[in-house]
Amino acid sequence: MRRGRLRALAAGLAIVVTAASCGDGSSGTASPSAPSSASSVAGPPGTEVVVPHRSVAERQVASSSVPDSSVPESSVPDSTVPTTSEAPPTTVRRPAEPSAPDRSAMLFDQAVLHEVEMQITDQSLALLDPPTDDRVPVRLTVDGETIDGAGVRLKQGFSQFQGLDKKPGFSIETDEFVDGLELYDVDRFTLGNATWDRSFVAEQLVYELARAAGIPAARTALARVTLNGETFGIYVMRETYDERWLELYFDDPTGNLYESAGQGDDPDTVLELRTNEGRDDTSDLAAVAEVVATASDEDYRAGIEALVDVDELLSYWAIEALTAHWDGYVYDITAPGRVPPPARPQGNPYPNNYYAYHDPQSDRFVIIPHGADLSFGIGDHQWSVDPSTPVLVAPKQDATIAARLWDDPEFREELAARIRWVLDELWDVAALTERAEALGDLVRADGLSGTRETISMATFEDALAAREEFIALRYDAVRAELEQWATGDQQREPG
Repeated sequence: MRRGRLRALAAGLAIVVTAASCGDGSSGTASPSAPSSASSVAGPPGTEVVVPHRSVAERQVASSSVPDSSVPESSVPDSTVPTTSEAPPTTVRRPAEPSAPDRSAMLFDQAVLHEVEMQITDQSLALLDPPTDDRVPVRLTVDGETIDGAGVRLKQGFSQFQGLDKKPGFSIETDEFVDGLELYDVDRFTLGNATWDRSFVAEQLVYELARAAGIPAARTALARVTLNGETFGIYVMRETYDERWLELYFDDPTGNLYESAGQGDDPDTVLELRTNEGRDDTSDLAAVAEVVATASDEDYRAGIEALVDVDELLSYWAIEALTAHWDGYVYDITAPGRVPPPARPQGNPYPNNYYAYHDPQSDRFVIIPHGADLSFGIGDHQWSVDPSTPVLVAPKQDATIAARLWDDPEFREELAARIRWVLDELWDVAALTERAEALGDLVRADGLSGTRETISMATFEDALAAREEFIALRYDAVRAELEQWATGDQQREPG
């Protein structure tokens, strides 16, 4: 097993897989599932390393045949040729990290507990609660840097919906009232109240794993939030998916960004446009819906791969399943017969908590994770997930893109291989536990001293221990499931 990849990420390194170009400057045979915009370089035998969302440095490297010398030797994969059962996926990705050398890394530095102070007039406070979509002016200070002209509103999601008399979540837009105003080169971020994630670590670990697998995902950090002199408590600060975020992660940020509607049984082809609203052209999404609805079984894979980055979806699906992020796009643990009791908890059978970006450069959709606070088992809770809960289960019915892919036995084998790759290359139990403990130490230093905190330190410690136990037990449980799958001892039929 090779499980040291996340250690490099935990140390703040941007590269997990070393790219070594061929001596003649070529990059080998292109994978049919690789985005046309991605730069491909030689990887382990029988594989290809793809750089789908490149940083500035990576773009420079991709234009030459010189290997990236910035990668430390310790992060270079070993040269052992995997056995058939442990072969990596046909496409191995560099981590997706923001490209611009801006100051936003300071805002999302996870090594410190950030200080966020908001000053809001009484008149504006009266307009803030009950929550609406309108923001009110706020004087905002983060780690000693202050701006006037930002806007704030209360978050309205299921777990965040709390009034000012409790511990509400906040949505910040720095240029709401002053055009072009930014803070640490960021124009939007949220402050999540961690209502369900009593460990304060779940979202951060999921998004780190996603970026390590080449999936663009939000950066996060912990912050102590004060409003008008009252310290509310510790929040999860997360960058917002918007035009500015797209500029950091994609070579072409002008495409359509969609968010899941979160309206019960809406399928994944019914999404809310979040950029280019003035243009209001959603023909790209309509094309996907048409293929899902009309393509024959024989033509579906080729048809959907022309519109959706299926290779990226494989990694996304693998991480959702491994982290038990059942409140997301695809991983379904709710249907009777798929996950036997008592392992089957309550869950969300509908696609939720994800974004989709139509990358103009590749002309394909990329799925982006969101709202992962209920992942990693959650501990002693009605929505807890046991570490032995299967990963190779049919997707949510209304995740129609994925559901039709699952119907293909070859795709199910590809998914099993991708889960195996993420498990062996990224699921480093020691490194994940170390990351959780480092974040936990920030909470311990604060002591949950905020006036709006709803849990005790004992509850926090229990929740963190439950997350760490899930991380430790998940590896062996999934390994055993994959072995059963490989020998044909597990049901492989759809549904």
